[in-house]
Amino acid sequence: NATIDQAVYKNIAAWQGYSKTDYGTWNGIYTGKYQVLINVPLAIASSLAASSVPALSAAYASGKRGEAKRQIGLATRFIMVVAFPCAVGMGVLASPILQMLFGDSSELAARMLQTGSVAIIFFSLSTLSNGLLQGMNRMKEPIKNAVIALALHLIILVALMLGLDLNIFAVIIANACFGLIMCILNARSIRRYSGYRQEVRRTFFVPAVSAAGMGVVVWLVYRLFLYLLRSNLIATLVSIVAGVFTYAALLLMLKGLTEQEILRFPKGRTLVKLARKMHLLR
Repeated sequence: NATIDQAVYKNIAAWQGYSKTDYGTWNGIYTGKYQVLINVPLAIASSLAASSVPALSAAYASGKRGEAKRQIGLATRFIMVVAFPCAVGMGVLASPILQMLFGDSSELAARMLQTGSVAIIFFSLSTLSNGLLQGMNRMKEPIKNAVIALALHLIILVALMLGLDLNIFAVIIANACFGLIMCILNARSIRRYSGYRQEVRRTFFVPAVSAAGMGVVVWLVYRLFLYLLRSNLIATLVSIVAGVFTYAALLLMLKGLTEQEILRFPKGRTLVKLARKMHLLR
C-alpha cells in the first residue's frame, strides 16, 4: 500500500508540474513524521489483535459460538476505548506534539496530522479484525479484503489528486479510506463466519463522546498552561495527563466499561480501586 501510494503520488505530482523538491519535502513530512506518530497507537492494536487470537481460536474450534462472539465484542470494545482518545488527542495537539518531538512548528505538518488522525481509528479496528479473522481460521479473508481495499483506495487517491489537486493530503485521505474499507469488509466477513452483530453504543458512541469531551479539556488546559508558563513541552505534557483523567472519568460515567472489563486491563485492580475512590464505579 505505502509503496504503491508513493509511486502514484510522485508521478502524478511531477505530471502536475510540482517540483521534485516540493513533493519530496511533503512526502518526507508524511513518512518521517505523520506515519511515525500514527503508527504509535497502532502498535497497541497489533498487540491486542495478537493476544485475542488464542482465546478466540479455542472458542471457535470447540464450537462455542457464544464465547467466540463475546471475545470478538470484548476485543473490539477495548481497541475502540484506546483508539478514539488517541485520534482526538493527535488532532487537538497536532502542532504541540510535532513541536515537542520534532521541533516542527509548521502549519503544513500540523494540518497533515489533524487530517489523518481519524486513520488511527480505522487502522486500529482493521488491524484487530485481521487478527480476529485469523483466530477464526479464515486466513484468506483479510488478504482478499485488502486487495479490494487497495484497488478502491487507489481510485480515490488518483481522483483526489487529479480532480481536487489535494497533493499530499490526497495520500493521507486515501490512506484513511483504505483503513475504513478494510473495517467494513472485515466486519462483513466476521459477521458471515461467526454470526456476530456489532454492538454500537458502548463500543463506538460512548468512547467517541468521551474522547470529544476530553479534546475540549485538553485544548483548554494546553492554552492555559502555554499562556502561564510559555513552555510548549510543559503545556503539552500537562494537557495529556489532564486528557487521560478526563477521558477515563467520562468513559466510566457514561458506562462505557464495566468493572469486569476494567479488570482485564493491565493494573486492572488498581484502576478499579481508583475508580471506586473517585465514585466512578459502584
